[in-house]
Amino acid sequence: MILTALVFLIILSILVLIHEFGHFIVGKLNGIKIEEFALGLPFTKPLLSKKVKGGMKISLYPILFGGFVKLLGEEQEEESKKSFSQKNVWQRISVVVAGVFMNFILAVAAFYLFLSLSGFKVLIAKISDYQFSSPHQAAVVITGVSENSPAKTAGLKTGEVILGFESLPDFQKFVRASAGKEIELKLSDLNLDGQKTVKVTPRINPPAGEGALGVGISEAVAIKYSTSQEKTWSGLTYTKDMFFYNLNVLGRLAGKSAQDKNLAPLAETVSGPVGIAGAVEQILQLGGKDTVLNLINLLGLLSLSLAFMNILPFPALDGGRLVFLLIEAASGKKLPQKIENIVNQAGMGILLLLIILISANDLVKIFWR
Repeated sequence: MILTALVFLIILSILVLIHEFGHFIVGKLNGIKIEEFALGLPFTKPLLSKKVKGGMKISLYPILFGGFVKLLGEEQEEESKKSFSQKNVWQRISVVVAGVFMNFILAVAAFYLFLSLSGFKVLIAKISDYQFSSPHQAAVVITGVSENSPAKTAGLKTGEVILGFESLPDFQKFVRASAGKEIELKLSDLNLDGQKTVKVTPRINPPAGEGALGVGISEAVAIKYSTSQEKTWSGLTYTKDMFFYNLNVLGRLAGKSAQDKNLAPLAETVSGPVGIAGAVEQILQLGGKDTVLNLINLLGLLSLSLAFMNILPFPALDGGRLVFLLIEAASGKKLPQKIENIVNQAGMGILLLLIILISANDLVKIFWR
């Protein structure tokens, strides 16, 4: 539990600090005074706070689920030339979107490191019909092997990957058509390391519920970057695929929830801090290289998710602030700062409530099961 909490806080801190560093560095480049750079949310007094050169405070707050950069003139008009409020609208827009941009860059870097350590190949469960732009092929994963079955006799194991088929139905059709005849299957492990060929004969009349081979199977996508050019751009390509693939899955589940008038399918896929900590705990149990690889992959996925969530046009998020600035850019007039502050405070309240509800749902999923 201590190790899980420590690793979770390290990952969270990296995500937040990278995001806030984006606001910080672009603010600095635009000549804006930084009043405070903090890890944690300022609902209490800071645990640590130190002033550095230029008058900026570096602070650590006890509620670590977040962080912020406080800019001079961000919440009220300031006449100083170093004030955020005195910069032109495009300078302010660049500061606001910088955090999202940095999270995107972190995702690309994390995914590139993950891929390079994985030999530029990875297996992804197929749970939607998204068409990957990364070089890929369909794969069938063995999820179970029945006792006294042809698969068991031939030495097929749970977790092995069957290669060479366009889809799960194609594999099933091939096996049915080959009943009573010896066939050859090309197999690899979940890391797509090495290959072996196994000969097996599907049964003509299998026991009920087992199938001709006696294996449980699911569909996956095997991604492999082979050429130097593919490997060079793999971080960007994989980031793009992970973003749209997860968005596709989320949209499909949201549609199912709406159709069934039941939030359960969507709620199963949404996690907050508690759910992420649970994922970290499971990854740590893998041990060795698998733990390192999966933690790097998780960092990339979370950074990509944070970038997406923050750019949504919701009050208190970067996307909500961006909406105010785009309205100003289009109209040529600033909206009253007081109204923006009220809207952002209301948005923050709603976000905190959502975090509490999602965390409660995570706890139910953990303890109920």
